[in-house]
Amino acid sequence: MRKEKMDLDHAFPIDMARRTIRANTVTKHWHPFVELGYCIDGEGWFHINDETYPVRPGDVFVVNQTQPHIANCDPDKMCRFLFIYFRPSILETSEPELLLPFNSKSFVIRNQIVGHLPIAQEIGRLMLGMGEELEQKQIGYKSYVVGALQQTCALLARYYRSLLSEQEWNVTLTSFNRIFPALQFIKEHYTETIHLEDVAAHISLSPSRTYHLFKEIIGDGFKEYLIKMRVKEAQRLLIGSDIPVTDVFLQSGFPNHASFYRSFQQLVKMTPRQYRSSVGATADFMNFP
Repeated sequence: MRKEKMDLDHAFPIDMARRTIRANTVTKHWHPFVELGYCIDGEGWFHINDETYPVRPGDVFVVNQTQPHIANCDPDKMCRFLFIYFRPSILETSEPELLLPFNSKSFVIRNQIVGHLPIAQEIGRLMLGMGEELEQKQIGYKSYVVGALQQTCALLARYYRSLLSEQEWNVTLTSFNRIFPALQFIKEHYTETIHLEDVAAHISLSPSRTYHLFKEIIGDGFKEYLIKMRVKEAQRLLIGSDIPVTDVFLQSGFPNHASFYRSFQQLVKMTPRQYRSSVGATADFMNFP
C-alpha cells in the first residue's frame, strides 16, 4: 500500500491516497489540511464532528482542517475511498471565494454530497483524474491537478451557494470578504504574540465585531482559531524536522510549555512526543488522531 507524508509540500500542497476501510481499522483523527473523500465502492459511515453520514458509492465528503473525523464500516462490509488532500492556500491567489467551502461555517457543516447528484458525479470524475495524475506523475501533472482542483472547488462553492437563500449568501459573502484579510494577517503572524485587538485594527473593525465575525463565519472564536493555527505548525515541525520538542512550542507561537501541551493534546489526542514517534516516515496518517 502506498504510504503518505503527514505533511504536504509547501510548493505543491496536494496529495492523494486510496484507502480500503474495514470495521474499526481507523481511529478518529484531525490533520492540518483539507480532505476530499470519494467513495469508489462499498458501504459504511463517515463520522465528522458530531455528525454521522451513511456512505454509498459515488458519495463525496468535504472535511476541513478543524474537523475530527473517521470512516468506518459494519464488521462484514468494507468500502474503498479515494482521498485528495490539499492546503486551501493554493486557491488564495485566484478566487478567495473558492475558500468558502473550507472556511465558512455556513458551508462546512454540510460535509456530504450524495452520489446520485450530478455535481457529485462531476466532482468524482475530477477527483479520479487528480488521483491518476498524482500517482503517475507524468509531465505537466502539477498543472493538470491544480486545474482540476480549481474546477472541483468552483463546483463545491456553487453547490453550497445553492443551499443558501439570496439573503444568506449575501450576508455570508460580505462577512467572508471582511474576515478574509484577518485570516491572512493571522497566517502571517500566528507565530508572534498577537491579540484580537491587533486583528481588529488590521481590518478596521471593533474587537467585538471582529470576534463575532469569527464565530459567524469560521465557527471558532479568534483565540480558538489562533490555537489551531499554532497546533498545525507544531504538527508540521514535529514531523518535518528533528528540533527538540521544547523548541517546537516556541517556533509555533505558543507563549509557554503548559499551553502548548494542553492545546496539542486537546486537538490531536496525543502528546507531542507521542505524535512524533507515532507518525514516522513510513506511518500511515489515517491511523492516528
